Amino acid sequence: MVEAGVKEQPIQISIGQLFCRKQISIFKGRKEGVLMIKAKYKNIHKSVSIGDNFSIDCEKVTIGKYSKIGNNVKIKCKELVIGEHLYMADGVEIGRGGCTGPNSTVKIGNGVGIFENAIINPSEPVEIGDNCGIGADVMIWTHGAWLDITKGFPSEFGPVKIGNDVWLPARSIVLPNVVVGDNVVIGTNSLVNKSLPDGCLAAGIPCKVIKENMYPKSLDDGEIESMVNEILSDWEALCEHKGITRTIKTKYEKGKIYLNQSHFETMYNIEDKTIEGHTNDVSEDLRDYLRRRGVKIYADRFFKSI
Repeated sequence: MVEAGVKEQPIQISIGQLFCRKQISIFKGRKEGVLMIKAKYKNIHKSVSIGDNFSIDCEKVTIGKYSKIGNNVKIKCKELVIGEHLYMADGVEIGRGGCTGPNSTVKIGNGVGIFENAIINPSEPVEIGDNCGIGADVMIWTHGAWLDITKGFPSEFGPVKIGNDVWLPARSIVLPNVVVGDNVVIGTNSLVNKSLPDGCLAAGIPCKVIKENMYPKSLDDGEIESMVNEILSDWEALCEHKGITRTIKTKYEKGKIYLNQSHFETMYNIEDKTIEGHTNDVSEDLRDYLRRRGVKIYADRFFKSI
């Protein structure tokens, strides 16, 4: 962690540190290369982490606990509401055409990932549900017009709503007036110009439903045990590469993963997504590896690997 005025390296500063250091006013103002927040109403949890060259210009801003925002992020809209445990990567932009209008609102749920260089245009309302993955270079548009509509050329304005547990992967585009249901997986590089029902697999240009009622799937205990044991085996193989030399043992039993380090035990409940017991760099590395493999267990801290 470097001090907030040092420009030689990218920085990562939490909102709590800003209050403690009194180097940057969270209420308004600007410090070049670090942070600019302009808002009439702000409710930003003290644990929020914000990277270098961040700017936000909204009337109302709410950001939930343990949300992490990367470098070179620009946000401009009327109202922004972000839940807990957001991960927003470098270069994300929320704004562009019509982003200061009365309908320019963005609501993002809990446990959402928005990856490098994604663009969200809130000319009209945008809503993203819980546990969604918005891939790198994704674009979400709520307006589109250029050529003369009196000559029959197209023009469209309208909100976008993405449900809970949706995977919208890299380089996909969502157009105005689209509603994506819950539990939907969309193929990479898709053009989503029509609404998609709950639980479907869809892909293509334009995007079409490949299979309905595909997600979520009901897996038996044996299938889950096999998948989890494979993940644990892969993680243990990485431990030596990461320089973890202490003796560790893992096992899966009835929806719970147990990590033993000598006399210390950590338990990960993959059903209710909780963690109990001993915490150190190794137990956090496993928690982060589980996240990478699709099992997200949130806690009162950021994910961190060795």
